Amino acid sequence: MFVIGNLLRAIAVTLRSFIYIEIVSIVISVIFSWVMPYYYHPVRRFFDSLSSLVLNPIRRFLPPIGSIDISPMIAIFALLFLDEFLVETLFDLAVRLS
Repeated sequence: MFVIGNLLRAIAVTLRSFIYIEIVSIVISVIFSWVMPYYYHPVRRFFDSLSSLVLNPIRRFLPPIGSIDISPMIAIFALLFLDEFLVETLFDLAVRLS
């Protein structure tokens, strides 16, 4: 059973890393949208493409309110919830199976 426990732990660590990378890319993308008005800068496009994985589905259901886009805030809260719920559950299962 320790093999399944190690597999679940590896999945949890990978998922947590993905969640943190997404949160950082969303924050950097938001900061760049305030500071760097030139959209075609390669660094900004890179972080926008990373953050669009999570933000585009939210923007489909929740359009911007006036000129304010609250989808980054909702995405960060959802990612933090997934980290606390799903990743911690996987870690607990991995510990019990080890």
